[in-house]
Amino acid sequence: MHIWVDADACPAVVKDILFRAARRTEVPVTLIANQMMRVPPSPFIRSLQVPAGFDQADRRIAESVQAGDLVVTA
Repeated sequence: MHIWVDADACPAVVKDILFRAARRTEVPVTLIANQMMRVPPSPFIRSLQVPAGFDQADRRIAESVQAGDLVVTA
């Protein structure tokens, strides 16, 4: 399982919940946004930057997601 997040409009409180869950459960979380995002140091949390543009983060998630993953997006 992997958690993919379209982080461009994701509220900070939701990101904080996901960060805590990733550390506690050791499930990888990847935030994808059109700007670089700061994430806490953890082997289970990372961020990826995509080019600016409509639905770029969603497209990257669609390319990467696999069966059994969880996607958080608008």
